[in-house]
Amino acid sequence: MDRKLAAILSTDVVGFSRLTALDEEGTVRALTSCHDHIAELVREHGGRVFGSAGDGLIAEFPSAVQAVRCSVEIQRRLLRHFGDVPEERRLKFRIGINLGDVVVSGDDLLGDGVNVAARLQEMATPSGICISGSVREHLDGKIASALTSLGERSLKNIPRPVWVFRVDWANEEQASDGLFGASLAGRFGKDQPSIVIMPFDNLSGPGDGYFVDGVVEEITSALSRVRDFFVIARQSAFTYKGKFADVRDVGRELGVSYVVEGTVRRGGDRLRISVQLVDAERRTQLWSERYEGSTEDLFEFQDRIAAQVAGAIHPAIRSAEIELSKRKPPSSLRAYDLVVRAYPHLWGHNKGGIELAIPLLQDAIAIDPFYGRAHACLAWCHAQNLGYIWTEEPERELELALRAIEAATRSIDDDPTALTAVGGAISHCGDQERAAAFLERALALDPNNAWAWARFGWVASYKGEPHRARERFERAMTLSPADPLAFNMRMGFALALALAGSLSEAVSIAREVVNKHPDVTWPYRMMAAWSSMDGDHETARWAATKLLAAEPDFTIERYMKRPVFRAVPEWADQMAEALRRVGVPER
Repeated sequence: MDRKLAAILSTDVVGFSRLTALDEEGTVRALTSCHDHIAELVREHGGRVFGSAGDGLIAEFPSAVQAVRCSVEIQRRLLRHFGDVPEERRLKFRIGINLGDVVVSGDDLLGDGVNVAARLQEMATPSGICISGSVREHLDGKIASALTSLGERSLKNIPRPVWVFRVDWANEEQASDGLFGASLAGRFGKDQPSIVIMPFDNLSGPGDGYFVDGVVEEITSALSRVRDFFVIARQSAFTYKGKFADVRDVGRELGVSYVVEGTVRRGGDRLRISVQLVDAERRTQLWSERYEGSTEDLFEFQDRIAAQVAGAIHPAIRSAEIELSKRKPPSSLRAYDLVVRAYPHLWGHNKGGIELAIPLLQDAIAIDPFYGRAHACLAWCHAQNLGYIWTEEPERELELALRAIEAATRSIDDDPTALTAVGGAISHCGDQERAAAFLERALALDPNNAWAWARFGWVASYKGEPHRARERFERAMTLSPADPLAFNMRMGFALALALAGSLSEAVSIAREVVNKHPDVTWPYRMMAAWSSMDGDHETARWAATKLLAAEPDFTIERYMKRPVFRAVPEWADQMAEALRRVGVPER
């Protein structure tokens, strides 16, 4: 049995069944034309097509660089080819590329090397390209497109996790499907320092992991408030937690010039934090410092670290510009400790996580009744229960959320995280104008707050302003390109598209989200309605079946009671009617 190393490129068409149902003969002719273009480009780049399955092709290349260059040219040519075709009739290809060992069987190639490429293709967005880590290793300086890490992923029927990267080939004007092609470093310019604060190493023990993460959270938040910096969101930085990462790779994957690394050791009431600032491209240390003292000095240490990092990068920035002097730390380190313990559960995006977070936040408030961030996070918990219909008592959750909002507003004037939590909670409670005011305050203090930009995007959608929503979600995804909750931003972006009439694109994004995140069920609600509104009844019925299997108690009546529909009654009526058409129960 012969084997060899090869770069495998796999393609397929998004929504091919829907397109053939609309115009079978026209779609088949378009597919044949596309396959001819693809085969021509494969030959031009030194490869060969060795297989096809329905609407997809599989090709091999002797070089990973040639395969990626070919994939980019394929997407560019197809974009030009369909330039005059209505959006809903375009054939959009997804491409996956893997470099691996394959089995040679006559003219065919078999094995995991081929299978991984097919799985990567399934992960790509419409008109998108995903590559494996083995391909990424061969690309430095050899392609013009930026690369974005999507983290380590488990692929169906593949025994080991695979690092996945997105090839950002499209510029923003071309990216009608939500791809963001300009590299971060290029987009924000060399005059604006860009930085990521990596997860610090925990030298204390497993039980202190949450505490170490909290230290990084606060330093990131403090640096984000420097107007002259572009700071990658904590959620993206934490995709590197527990993994070895070369700072140069981190810099290129996230589009930053500087990387902050550190360690934390806590023993009893003693605390030691070591920090270093590294130039990502040159891998040289620019500054380092060690802080030792009582755990009660934690807040002072965090402020000093942020100020000194800022000064080391940009000497013209005075520490006062970080505006840390206004921040009010909790009166009790124990209350802070409890809030930090609650953080991971706040972002779990499921009912169980919220159930774990609420008592921790209640305990923090019992210790420090004036701790604004604890009240704000508690409001966010109750508002999520309300907004995602994770409660059997929506009226009570609304009351609890409003009570926590009012308690928080008395002490969060300068805390962007708390302002964002309150703004998001108010939005779920239905008052979009007031929510916008809190989120605008958060962004005035911290213009690099990806979560605030995302919630601001949802507010725009709930106000019926899809173009503003798209801009805000784009900003959020740029600030946090590897965010574990990127699916929430993608669904927000999809809602903006749906509101603007681009229903098929919105459905494509929703399908991508549910395929990648099977445990997140609420997108099925939107997918079922949007597909029905678009006349794609097959997809609508499929999504409705999935929805009712995951949420047997779901009804249109319960869904329409969500306060977010108050500002867009006509849209709410369209959603309700679309769900009725596919058999979702009224009550």
